Amino acid sequence: MKTILEKSKYIVILAVVALLFASASTFVWATIKMFSTIFHMFLDIGGAETSEVTAHTVAILDSFILAVILYIFSIALYELFIGRLNMPEWLDIKNLDDLKKKLSSVIALMLAVTFLEHLTKWEDPSGTLMFGIAIGAVIFALIFYMKIKESE
Repeated sequence: MKTILEKSKYIVILAVVALLFASASTFVWATIKMFSTIFHMFLDIGGAETSEVTAHTVAILDSFILAVILYIFSIALYELFIGRLNMPEWLDIKNLDDLKKKLSSVIALMLAVTFLEHLTKWEDPSGTLMFGIAIGAVIFALIFYMKIKESE
């Protein structure tokens, strides 16, 4: 049983490959969307609303951040279960707490971009305020969690 469990760690390769493929696909998709937005921005230079272009661009930023999250998770699973990779020091993940801290910071950034995207549409001021408060509370909780983990 011990041998089976020790060798079964390689099953994680499936998740690593799937996450890496999802990350690459999201990067490609977001890049195509960005070039499309830039093209349409210059094509309709007189008629495009600034807020419309801003909303599209911020939404695409969100996609890039998602691609980064998928990439970080792919690297983390590989490093946690298979072996070390030659990565920048800030991307070195030694345990699940390191992974949680890295993902918490990227998720906080993603939430901030999501709020900015919502803000550019500005349809319901009170709804936007509540949305901002909710996102602020989640970001506060993530930062608080990271600070607690750093002090341990």
